[in-house]
Amino acid sequence: MAQSRLESALLELLKRFMLLVIGSSLLSNAFYIYGLSYYEGFIERLGFEYYLFPIAWNDALLWTYTASRDLGEDSIVALGKTSPYIFLSLLPAFYFIARLWMHLSSSKAPGGSGRRQRAFNYKLAKKIHRVREDRVWIYRTLYVPLRWFLMKEQSFIAFFASYFFMVFLLFIPMFVIVWVYFPLFGFNHGEASAEKRLKYYEESLCGGESSYWNKCLHFSAEHLSAYEGSDDVTGRVALKNGDLLGVMSLDGPIVLTMPEEFFYKAEENVCYNGGCDDK
Repeated sequence: MAQSRLESALLELLKRFMLLVIGSSLLSNAFYIYGLSYYEGFIERLGFEYYLFPIAWNDALLWTYTASRDLGEDSIVALGKTSPYIFLSLLPAFYFIARLWMHLSSSKAPGGSGRRQRAFNYKLAKKIHRVREDRVWIYRTLYVPLRWFLMKEQSFIAFFASYFFMVFLLFIPMFVIVWVYFPLFGFNHGEASAEKRLKYYEESLCGGESSYWNKCLHFSAEHLSAYEGSDDVTGRVALKNGDLLGVMSLDGPIVLTMPEEFFYKAEENVCYNGGCDDK
């Protein structure tokens, strides 16, 4: 009895370890993949090229947090527009689901143990007893391991067989969702967030009424021989990679290199507290 409990405990520990390894690796990679695809969709919708402003794999988690914060803001807005009577109607449904789950979890098969009863084979038992008495070494080297691996309900064969189906029925679809659909979801989410950011830039590129300081910078373009615009580029810095800058200007997104000498002095935002409305 003690040996059986020890074997059950070891198998249960192995099951939990497998679930922890597979589940944690899948979840962590899902966070990285979603953040990376969100960032790619975000900057490409702003008008910049991803390969000019790539990010490291470790930095993708920061954009996963940004995506989750954006989802949180949208959910709060949606909840504010939702009628409170909908939440009151959901409470009985949640209670019914919880009670049903508790009932199914506590229910057992007929007989109390839930195990299928097997007919006892007396002839086979006599043969095994005779082998045990006459040829102890055969019994110990063949029958005991064979019975443990093949005949017990919690053997390794039953364990791996059950987890084989579990992996294919549960984790394989989850892998497909994470590796195939998560990048698409993240990319579309990044584009939607960038669309809102573009609308904000159209209304107040250099800062809204709540921004005391002007958020636009002035860059000299005299060192760019191929640039055909004005010698002064004014806009908000959206991306930076080394000396490469992605600037959202009044004329649209511009990618330029930092000049060798750069000077910046903070200026007061003329639109602060409705200053633009007075003009």
